[in-house]
Amino acid sequence: MPTTARARDTAAAQVFRGVTEAAIEAAARAQGIALDAAQRAAVPRMLRPARRHVYLHGPAGRGKTWLMDAAFAAAPTARKRRIHFHDFFPELHAAIFRHRHDLNAALDELLRSPDGDGHVELLCFDEFHVHDVADGVLIRRLLAALAARPVAMAVTSNYAPEQLLRHPLFHATFEPAIAEIRDRFDVIVVDGPRDHRAHASHDRGFAAGAWVTGAAPGRSGDGVVLRVAERDVTARALSEHELHATFDDLCSEPLSAREYAALARLRSQWLITAVPPLESLAAAPAQRLANLVDVAADRGVRVEFHAAGEPTALADAPHPPLDLARTLSRLGSLRRVVAS
Repeated sequence: MPTTARARDTAAAQVFRGVTEAAIEAAARAQGIALDAAQRAAVPRMLRPARRHVYLHGPAGRGKTWLMDAAFAAAPTARKRRIHFHDFFPELHAAIFRHRHDLNAALDELLRSPDGDGHVELLCFDEFHVHDVADGVLIRRLLAALAARPVAMAVTSNYAPEQLLRHPLFHATFEPAIAEIRDRFDVIVVDGPRDHRAHASHDRGFAAGAWVTGAAPGRSGDGVVLRVAERDVTARALSEHELHATFDDLCSEPLSAREYAALARLRSQWLITAVPPLESLAAAPAQRLANLVDVAADRGVRVEFHAAGEPTALADAPHPPLDLARTLSRLGSLRRVVAS
């Protein structure tokens, strides 16, 4: 990196300017959370990094997202945006198309601050990942474009930078981007021994849902067609508070994270019935289930799954989804119920 760029990054190193360790501890106490040793060690490095950006990585359920979200909430600026990576990429592709493949024009649109006056100073990505070579090419361009802008980034990931785009045929093409991440981000490991989702309270959000094994509920329907994200999606029913769909409605059809996010905006409580034995799933439905779980967890959707078997059986599918550990961690946070 040129000296001038290094100096600029150092000058902008306060990713979470104005956030104190005391504010993070207070947020934890307010939610009844006891930070483990790995989280406590990460806090000062996250708040006072040597570089402009921070990259938190570690196994699923270790509290990376919670740390980032607590700091994001406490950051004393309105010019900030927090987004799940599943949501950002469809937005980015659509904006690039609108601006005739001009990445900088697309970023001008996406990074405009909520008040409409200027651009965001703080950008937080949850669950950063690179599995696809085409996405890898775009992410390389994205990192270079963001480096030229006065924006600080915080990223959470289940992968160390060197583990991104692990496919042996394509990994070398992403190594320049990995070098950029190592150069521009403080890379912080959060790898405590405990999966906190396994001990989550069940009073709010995704963890308030349930995984029910046994008899299916009595409600059914012929189907209702919902128009979401410019696509027709069939569900069993839509009540005032709840969306009812079968597994086939949501995971056997070619839906993406974009459609799941639109459904999350439509209703914050879902009933998903007729979930087959997960060890029997083909690759595409298994991956859609993982994407659905990611979106529902990020959006705080309360989901009640009615299933033929256990969620852990997903690991025995012929082609388990990418980010399997994260999916199992999130499904493990649900209440377990055996229908009588």
